[in-house]
Amino acid sequence: MPPTVLLSASPSSQADDLRELLTAAGFAIREHTLGSTPGVDFAPVTVAVVVVGDQSDAASAQIRRWRAELGDELLPVVCVLSAPDAAHTARVLDSGADAVLTRPLDASVLQAQLRTAVRARTAANRVASRAAEARILGDQLNRTFAQIDRELDLTRRVRLALLQRSLPEIGSVRFAVCHRPRARNGGDFYAAQALDRTRVLFLVGDVIGPTTAGGLLGKFVAEEVSEAARLNPSASAGTLLGEANAALLKLRLEDSPLVSMLVGVLNCESGQLTIARAGLPAPMRIPSNGDPESWSIPGPFLGIAEASYPSHAATLQPGDKLLICTDGTRPDGTPGPSDDGKLLAAATRCRALAGQRFVDAVATDLLAQVQHDDDVTLLCVGISD
Repeated sequence: MPPTVLLSASPSSQADDLRELLTAAGFAIREHTLGSTPGVDFAPVTVAVVVVGDQSDAASAQIRRWRAELGDELLPVVCVLSAPDAAHTARVLDSGADAVLTRPLDASVLQAQLRTAVRARTAANRVASRAAEARILGDQLNRTFAQIDRELDLTRRVRLALLQRSLPEIGSVRFAVCHRPRARNGGDFYAAQALDRTRVLFLVGDVIGPTTAGGLLGKFVAEEVSEAARLNPSASAGTLLGEANAALLKLRLEDSPLVSMLVGVLNCESGQLTIARAGLPAPMRIPSNGDPESWSIPGPFLGIAEASYPSHAATLQPGDKLLICTDGTRPDGTPGPSDDGKLLAAATRCRALAGQRFVDAVATDLLAQVQHDDDVTLLCVGISD
C-alpha cells in the first residue's frame, strides 16, 4: 500500500504540478482545503504537504491546529512556497512545519524530502507502538506486583498464625518467648511440647533467605522433629536434627534456602538436657550464680547435605536460664559463626529478670543495636527455684 500524502491547498493555489510529482513518486493523495475547519483523519496519512502561496497566516494557523490535535503523534509537514520569502519561511517553521520548499520545485529534492518524512513517520509509529506495548507490559507488571504484595501479606499472616501461642509448663520448667516480626517474608519459628510426664522438647529455627515459603518450610521442619521424637522417645537432640535434615533433603528443593535450627530435650525433674545446633547462634546458659556462658556446639545448616549433629549434654539447675536466639538478634543479622558478644552482654545486664520480662528486656536491648529488618526471636527455658 503506497504512503498517503495529505495535500492541503487553497482553491486559488496552483497545485497541479505537485499532484503530478506526488503521483509519479508513488504516493496516494488525499485532498484538503487550506484553512477548512472540519477534522482530519490522520490515521492513514504519512506526510502532509501544505501549499502556502501568499497565505502564510492561514497555513501557520492550520499547522498549529493540526499540532494541537495530534498531540505527541508525529506527522511530518512540508510547506511549499511560491517564491523564496524569509518571513513566510520563518512563520510556517515557527508554527510547526518540518521543512520548507520553494518553487520552482526540483522533483528529486521533493521526493527525497518526502521519503525522509516517511521514514520519520514510520520510525515514530514504531516507537509509539513499542511505547504502547511497554505501557501494557508495565500495567501487567503493576498488577502482578500488586498480586505478589497481597500474597506476601497473606503469607505473613498465615506464618504468624502458625506460631505456637501457648508454651507448656511442666514441673518447675517455664518457657518464655519473644518474637518480633520485622520482615514481611521472615522465616523465624519456634515450638515447645511435652513428650511425656517429665520430658519436654523445644526448638527454635530460621529459614534464611528471601523466600515466601519460609513459614511453611519452618512448620514442616518443626513437624518432622516432633514426629521423630514421637516415634523415638529416647532420641537425643542430635538425632532429631539429623531426622529433620534427612526430611529436607528428600524434598529435593531447587535453590533451597538455608535452614538453621536448635533442638533441645529437657528432663523437667532432673534438669538433664541434650541440645543440638544446626547453624543457629550458640545458645547461652545464664546460671543463677556465676557468669553466663555460650555453648559453641558444632552443626551445619539443614538441607545442604547429609550430616550428623552432635548432642551437647548438660544439667540445668534451679534458677538457671537457657537462652536461644535466631541470627536476627545480631546487629548485622549475619547467619552462621559470628561474635555474639552483644547478646551475651545483654543477657548479663538483664539476668536478674525472669521469664517473659527477661526475654522482652534482652530483645529491647538488642533491637536498639540491630541494622537490619530480619525477624528477632528469643526463647528462654528456665527452671524456677
